[in-house]
Amino acid sequence: MIDIKRFREWLIELKESVNEQAKDIQIEGVALAVREGHIIRKLRDRRGVILCAKYPDATVKGDTDNFSSDNDIVLFLLEKVASGQLSDEEELAHYASLQRMMLDLRNYLMDSPFVCNDEMQVTTDLTIEWEYDIFGGWNGLSIGFKLQDYA
Repeated sequence: MIDIKRFREWLIELKESVNEQAKDIQIEGVALAVREGHIIRKLRDRRGVILCAKYPDATVKGDTDNFSSDNDIVLFLLEKVASGQLSDEEELAHYASLQRMMLDLRNYLMDSPFVCNDEMQVTTDLTIEWEYDIFGGWNGLSIGFKLQDYA
C-alpha cells in the first residue's frame, strides 16, 4: 500500500513535470482526499486547473517475505467552468487545452514505467475519460491505472 504522504509528493512531482511541458495553462494545485465525494469540499474555493486524486485502494499479493500492492489510481485534471458560461467554440478550446495537459501527463506515466526511484511501477494500460460537471461543476479529463509498489 502506497504511503499517502509519498503519494502526495508524487502527485506534486507529476504536476511540476506537466507544468514544464504546458504552453498556455498550468496546473495550479493538487487536491487529495479520502473519497471522491470528499474532493468536492477540497475544491470548493479553488480556481484554475487542479490535479485531483483520492487515496488509492490497494490489493496486496504475495506473503510476508515477498509481497507487492496493486493500487487503483484515478487522477482527475479539472477546471471549474459554470454551466452555460462558454460558447461551443470556447468549450471546445477549453477541453483542447486540458487534453494537451492530459497527454503530457500520460506521456510522463508512459515514459517513466518505474517512478519514484523504483518504488512504484505503472502495471496496466492507461484509461483516459472525458469528465463533465463532476465534483460540483468541474470539467476535464481523468486517467485510471494500477500502480504497483513493494512497501
